Amino acid sequence: MLRCLLLLLCAVLAGAAAPVAAQDDARIADLAKRAREGSVESRAELEKLATAGNTLAEYRMGHLRLSGRGATRSEAAALEWFERAAKKEHLPSAHDAGAIREIGAAELRNPQEALRWYRYAAERGYAHSQASLGNMLIEGIGTPRDAEQGRAWLEKAAAQKQPRGQYLLGMLDYSGRDVERDYERAFELIRPAAEGRDRAAQYQLAQMYGTGRGVELDQALALDWLRKAANQRLPDAQHLLGVVYLRGLYGVKPNPKTAAEWFRRAGTQGHAGAQYDLGLVYYNGWGVERDPRQALGWINEAAKNGHPQAQETLQKFREIRRDDPNAVRDVPLTQPQDSN
Repeated sequence: MLRCLLLLLCAVLAGAAAPVAAQDDARIADLAKRAREGSVESRAELEKLATAGNTLAEYRMGHLRLSGRGATRSEAAALEWFERAAKKEHLPSAHDAGAIREIGAAELRNPQEALRWYRYAAERGYAHSQASLGNMLIEGIGTPRDAEQGRAWLEKAAAQKQPRGQYLLGMLDYSGRDVERDYERAFELIRPAAEGRDRAAQYQLAQMYGTGRGVELDQALALDWLRKAANQRLPDAQHLLGVVYLRGLYGVKPNPKTAAEWFRRAGTQGHAGAQYDLGLVYYNGWGVERDPRQALGWINEAAKNGHPQAQETLQKFREIRRDDPNAVRDVPLTQPQDSN
């Protein structure tokens, strides 16, 4: 009888704790939101809770430091907060710690640590980490390449309808890497990933509709998905959208001014092809006021980023008079890159 009463009491207490925990989580989320909006008081209160060991507050502080919104941006500080929360089995924090260790600042990168955090969360069912772990195994990053295990982790993520996992799995079928190439099967995986707002999947789906690989050719849908990816700040998509507007592809009327804007958006993110094309736009005055100085600056940036045609163009500038208006008029724009 006493045991039954104790079990009943535990159940009542657990039921009462759930709403309290939910209220605490909502309060911490609100503090983080206000901190991102510039509230110094909210940021201070959130940091106080994090310092005291509140797991969700640690996670939120990590994102404040990672984004630089509401706090000074510092990947190192973000990593510290994420790892503190991850050690308490907070799986999103473990994943974010892995992401910084994989693709963060050079001094923080540690592929083995990235694998460790991804595996920790993946083995506990966290789909985002399953996708990332699968990709690292397939690419052999920080570990000997293991295509079979990598695909198995991607399949686990895709089974949970995790967009990144669906996209990466679909790209294996699209490229024929380690499996027989199957465009139609790739489409069936990449489409839901794109619908789940994975920007790389949106870009790939645009190219599939634009080429008719794995799906019926549809330029209107190709343009729609390309815009979606570009609006999510994917540099490859922004660059290709610039090419579309410059040349009048996918059924749109040529619009050099709009093309220049998309090249600029991709170029400011370091996309070498967009930097080169923007340089040609300025040199020739396509949709913008002709400005050889800006042209040379953008072409130089592209050359520093390894763009071959930009490097050749700079060499031409060195060999001929700088004021020759025909210096690069005959240099063709870069072609849209085939994802194969």
